[in-house]
Amino acid sequence: MMSQSLFANGEDALHALCLHFNVQKTIPGYFSPADMPETLDFPVLHDSRMPTHVLALYPPYHNKYTSTRPFIAPVDADLYNQCFRVDLIPPPPPGSTRPVPHSTSQGLYVSIPLVLPLTTVPHPPSMSLLLLFALGLETNINDLAYCMLPVSVVDEFPNAAAMAQVMVSLSEEEFERRFQFNMGLWKNVLGLGVTNNRVIEVVRLAFNITAEARRLRNRQLNE
Repeated sequence: MMSQSLFANGEDALHALCLHFNVQKTIPGYFSPADMPETLDFPVLHDSRMPTHVLALYPPYHNKYTSTRPFIAPVDADLYNQCFRVDLIPPPPPGSTRPVPHSTSQGLYVSIPLVLPLTTVPHPPSMSLLLLFALGLETNINDLAYCMLPVSVVDEFPNAAAMAQVMVSLSEEEFERRFQFNMGLWKNVLGLGVTNNRVIEVVRLAFNITAEARRLRNRQLNE
């Protein structure tokens, strides 16, 4: 599936994902997984392709009775089922139709069904980025690499040892942030059964580089 890139200009992943589905990025309120609404309303940017569902994403260790703000991600069920092996979206009931925008006093809105029961994934914060590339909405695989690794690290490709060595020099705060994100993204790839081999290889490489850089940093601390 070929789409115009909406990510190359530095948009955050969720914003770009919403743009591909012609809805405005919406930050949900706080609610517990036990009392989630059946739908979420999104302002419509263009009356074109709409998402069929919204994923409200929680980590595996969530407490279903504690109010929190989930990570949300609009998706197309058919496209998701083509690109992931693990089912997150149940089949629609007989006779159901795709969401259609409707006019309100605030403008055009669309009510998108929330996938219920709640959705747990290994690492909710990286799911928007994974969906962008695994669904084929964004196809420049280099953009995925630059989201996971600094430019100075990617510039050393394909020398994996040099890439890891450059990454060692990051500040503790930036390195830890990237390590947690890259590890979480890799866990999502494995846990959800991504079918796009190019995405799998880039995420695997980026995580392996990050893991090797952590090993080198720990060795330096122990010397």
